[in-house]
Amino acid sequence: MKSSTSVKDEHLIDCAIQTWVTEANGIRPQSVALAHIDNQFVYQGDGNYAGLLAEEDITTQIAPHIENVPLWKASADQVLKGGEPSVPVGTHCRSPYVCPFIGHCWPQTEYPLDGLPGIGRRLNDLVAAGYKDVRDVPSHLLKGRDQLRVLRAVRSGKSELLPGAKSELAALGWPRYYLDFETIGFAIPIWAGTRPYQSLPFQWSLHVESSPGQLEHAEFLDVSGAAPMRQCAEALIKAAGSQGPILTYTMFERQCIRTLQSFCPDLAEPLEALSRRLVDLHPIVKKHYYHPAMQGSWSIKAVLPTLVPDMQYGQLEGIQEGMGAQQAFVEAIDQATSTDRRTQLRDQLLAYCGFDTLAMVRVSQQLEGRG
Repeated sequence: MKSSTSVKDEHLIDCAIQTWVTEANGIRPQSVALAHIDNQFVYQGDGNYAGLLAEEDITTQIAPHIENVPLWKASADQVLKGGEPSVPVGTHCRSPYVCPFIGHCWPQTEYPLDGLPGIGRRLNDLVAAGYKDVRDVPSHLLKGRDQLRVLRAVRSGKSELLPGAKSELAALGWPRYYLDFETIGFAIPIWAGTRPYQSLPFQWSLHVESSPGQLEHAEFLDVSGAAPMRQCAEALIKAAGSQGPILTYTMFERQCIRTLQSFCPDLAEPLEALSRRLVDLHPIVKKHYYHPAMQGSWSIKAVLPTLVPDMQYGQLEGIQEGMGAQQAFVEAIDQATSTDRRTQLRDQLLAYCGFDTLAMVRVSQQLEGRG
């Protein structure tokens, strides 16, 4: 049984090894099946989860792999008996899962090659050619604007801010809204009408800049354990007004609004009006700004400390990234959680989500020269 939503190649190898071990212990299965989550299953809220798991017979698919298991075992035995294997680093270090020895095997350098944006499988070619640090790679081996910008920045040690960022942001006008959602996707759905792993909004933060530097803040979070989607939608419609751009960082928020529309069809029109106002700050930043410390990433967590040093996610108590927010929400809605702990988690969730939108405000101000 796997928590994925389909049978993957690595699952076949896993099942082949388990089957080989089973047969070596005198038990020969007539067939082998793998159960995985059916992400089209819709929970009705009645406690009945029949149909949540899909089961696929993989007996024929794993047969060729079973024959290879003794060879794999012999090879693994030799590895254990010998010294450190001489295997070059490359894209295989992260496929199908991240190798726990990456920190040991990869060259310890200030600007590793995997910090080149969009490098993909060409990383293997650069490693094979003996390159270890971005600064050492000849410019003619790199492709595209982003890779060349990274090379320029790391060689100069200086940030690059193009004037187009200021003009693009200035054209947005006022008021401006800065929106961020937090979502949860349960493998086993708990709310009626939801599917496994469906990304469900449970929280948002909205900073409102009515004019340059004039900030207000609105937020929503429900930790009662009830399905939060409708209240989430209603509160956002009320808080976001009727005009002015709504800035996000990537268009994940558009997907969240689409989800709210599916649960609240009577609110589809006002939610669509919000969706039409969305402006993605990410491509504006990526087009006009880069700092060597960003290590090839334009995520808000990479950009923020280079533009706004006084704002650090590490300063936040308890929750400092999205996975932590999801874990905190699950704990907060658990009826076994104490009132004091629930209050603490709620405060931390509000602080984290609010930090995300304030980060967008501050980044925008710096790009416009208003910092």
